[in-house]
This record gives sequence, C-alpha cells and structure tokens, in this order.
Amino acid sequence: MAGGGDTPGRLESILTDTSAPRAERAWAAGAVELRLLSRLAAPAVVVYMINYVMSMSTQIFSGHLGNLELAAASLGNTGVQTFAYGLMVPTHALLHLSSNSFVMCTFT
Repeated sequence: MAGGGDTPGRLESILTDTSAPRAERAWAAGAVELRLLSRLAAPAVVVYMINYVMSMSTQIFSGHLGNLELAAASLGNTGVQTFAYGLMVPTHALLHLSSNSFVMCTFT
C-alpha cells in the first residue's frame, strides 16, 4: 500500500506523546486511522454504489414501460441480488470454518 508503511510508527508516536493533551492525541490518532481505513473501504463503497445505481436505473427505465415491466425488473433485480448474496455468505462461512479447523489442527 503506497504511503501506508509508516502508519504504525506514526500512530505509535502520536499515542505515546505525553506532551499533548489526551483529546488532541485521540483526535490525531483517529485521523490517521480514518485515512487508512478509507483507503481500504473505498473500493467496497464504490462497488455498492454502482450496484445500487444500476438497480435503480433499471427500475426507473422499466417503470416508463409499464407496471408489468416494472414488476418483472424488480423481481429480477431482487432475485439476482439474493443469488449473489447467497453465494457470498456460505463462501464466507466456509472460509471461516476452514480457517478455524486449520488453526485447531496446527495447535492441537
């Protein structure tokens, strides 16, 4: 990650500097963490926004065609999103279970 290599050292120096008031240190540490987390979360936020805009625009255009078309587009969008989340959740659960079993096997 570009520019993020010195973040732990900078965060440590902010938190251990006792010359500054505690609130000022907390504010500065929060700003460092927020900057780091925003770099990590920005791609996910962009994907969710694009997904929402595509779904919304499909329903807007289908609404201009008629009620039946709007209902079909709404059901289609709901079905596709449910299918996508249905794939993601078990995959995440299996990944979590497999990592736990790996840890338990290596430490027992």
